[in-house]
Amino acid sequence: MRAIKKINNNVALCIDDKGEEVIARGKGIGFGTFPYELDISRIERTYYGINNNLLSMINEISEDVLNISTSVIDKARIEISNPISSNIVFTLADHIQFVIKRNKEHMDIKLPIASDIRFLFETEYEIGKYALSLIKEKMGIWLPEEEAAYIALHIVNAEQKERAQKGLDNDEIVKEIVSIIEKEYGIQINEDNFNYSRFVSHMHYLFKRGKTRHLIESSNDLLYTDMKNNYPETYACEEKISDYLKDKLDIDLTDEEKLYLMLHINRLCTREDCYR
Repeated sequence: MRAIKKINNNVALCIDDKGEEVIARGKGIGFGTFPYELDISRIERTYYGINNNLLSMINEISEDVLNISTSVIDKARIEISNPISSNIVFTLADHIQFVIKRNKEHMDIKLPIASDIRFLFETEYEIGKYALSLIKEKMGIWLPEEEAAYIALHIVNAEQKERAQKGLDNDEIVKEIVSIIEKEYGIQINEDNFNYSRFVSHMHYLFKRGKTRHLIESSNDLLYTDMKNNYPETYACEEKISDYLKDKLDIDLTDEEKLYLMLHINRLCTREDCYR
């Protein structure tokens, strides 16, 4: 392997035997006159597919933090079936380093959607908790559990490109559903309103329940029938959304789920929440 550029004392940009760029880590490989032939036995870890724009960032990351980030992403690649961007090792390390600095300065930044992330992305959230345990074990730093949600978001974002390519982008599905509502009611929905955010959260929870086959079922048959009879326009809209979800995600909504969906549609389409 040929080392072509020093990044820091222990990290170098290299070219492998196939002519591909790779970032290599190993004690002292950044010393010497570049370029030079690097003995593979000196390499502890390699990273392929890294954006060159991140090279300056790598130079600012401590060895301990980079080791933790690498271990976290190694675990993520085992636990998560979706491919994960190679860049996440360094962007996550940069985030962790910033969090540690912020913690030392007693800066506590709340994440309002932390509970949503814990529910919607359980695997990623558990990996976030694993990262916190490593930081505690390796560096003796206790970070609040809420930071697990921030780390989970980083991992989710690293998956998003692949999810979108597979047509699994839930945000796009929500937009299609909103479009159905707008066409049915002849309105333009105000996306800056709290009821819109509440509707979006409800849909994401519904997707998760549907995909894991844990849809809500109860004895609210009478309320569902009353809603269906008293709000025929809402019922017609809900049925179109139900058909769309069946076609797009193979989710068969229960009557209970349809009832909650109708309630959210009604709330979303009150006069103060829509541009007419």
